[in-house]
Amino acid sequence: MVLNEQERSIEELLFENETLKAENKAARERIAALRASQKAAQSLTLELNLESLLKDFLHSTVGVMDASAGSLLLIDPATDELVFEFTEGGRGEVLQEQRMARDKGIAGWVVTNRRPLIVNDADKIEATTDFEIGSLICVPLLAKGKVIGALEILNKQSGENFNDDDLDILTTFAAQSAMAIENARLHRTLQAERDRIVALEEKVRKRLARDLHDGPAQLLSAIIMSVQFAKEILTRTPEKLDKLRAELEELEPLATKALHQVQTMLFDLRPVTLETQGLAPALESYVKRLRLADDFAVSLEIRDFAERLDAKAEAAIFSIVREAVGNVRKHAHASHLELGMTRYDGNLVVTIRDDGQGFDLAQVDRPCDQGENLGLLNMREGAKMLKGEFSIESAIAQGTLVKLIVPLQASDGTDSGKMEG
Repeated sequence: MVLNEQERSIEELLFENETLKAENKAARERIAALRASQKAAQSLTLELNLESLLKDFLHSTVGVMDASAGSLLLIDPATDELVFEFTEGGRGEVLQEQRMARDKGIAGWVVTNRRPLIVNDADKIEATTDFEIGSLICVPLLAKGKVIGALEILNKQSGENFNDDDLDILTTFAAQSAMAIENARLHRTLQAERDRIVALEEKVRKRLARDLHDGPAQLLSAIIMSVQFAKEILTRTPEKLDKLRAELEELEPLATKALHQVQTMLFDLRPVTLETQGLAPALESYVKRLRLADDFAVSLEIRDFAERLDAKAEAAIFSIVREAVGNVRKHAHASHLELGMTRYDGNLVVTIRDDGQGFDLAQVDRPCDQGENLGLLNMREGAKMLKGEFSIESAIAQGTLVKLIVPLQASDGTDSGKMEG
């Protein structure tokens, strides 16, 4: 039957009306999804615990996309691999914490090319589990222009394929959330660094307490005992003034030595000369204090170097010298300590040599988690910060040589002096 003009017009209007209804429904769903993604992204920015954030992020994404399953993959900077950090639905638990090359599979392609991707019949391309994948959408996670991972969402609940609208929503949500992930990562790093610093401070406090106990505390105890003994002599036997005089004469050098030790420790904690005059004067002052506080001979030779360096560099070099000298004072049983600082071949070369009992490097030079000496760790970290070279030469009964070589640009553009090993 042939429709007349009026009937065709009504049918076209009905079709147009149905089309507008469908488009209106799609628009409402898109707006709802965008609002949900924005709300979820805002809540994620308040979460600083990385594990909770990642789990909530993936759960929110699967919900926003009305999907059946999803997986969140992050790049491990240490190995440059993609790691399945979290999965949801689709029996993805078998993939949890699995690793793969960062250019493998659909996620690898997205990460490598920094582009999102929609794949229908994805199980024909990537069958990682026995879960049937009808449609897959994958977007890169970008934070400050850097790819940190990828987000995969699988199978709409409705059974439809993902489309460009889904891709826009997921890309927007991923962009909003990637910065939250990076901030949480930074927060975790800062927490770990804070814990490390607290642990190091505790070790330093314990070492300072031990040094005070073994040094000035012992001398002060001896002084107190001597004073008490002198008072007893004066009270009970005033006629023995000669003995009292002898006791007091022994007391004075003990008190003087204790004072010098305390002054040296204070100088160690805050070397004012280093801050105000520089590295060379600070070492000269340090050596003078060592000569007063210790029983072994100390010598210092500075050649072709008198200028100021960056304050952090001066502090790091002085700290390394102090650590090395501290080891000599505590463990070496040396009779002579030689400090040297010279310019050689564009570098500043600092040496600390003693004639003490030495040690077996193989027994001492171990990773920190196996008991490395805190002082050695501090010296190595200081040398690394200076972009310098740090070395120790030692053997039983043959003394020890600690050497630090720091790159140094001469102020006049020339290098002078020769290094003596």
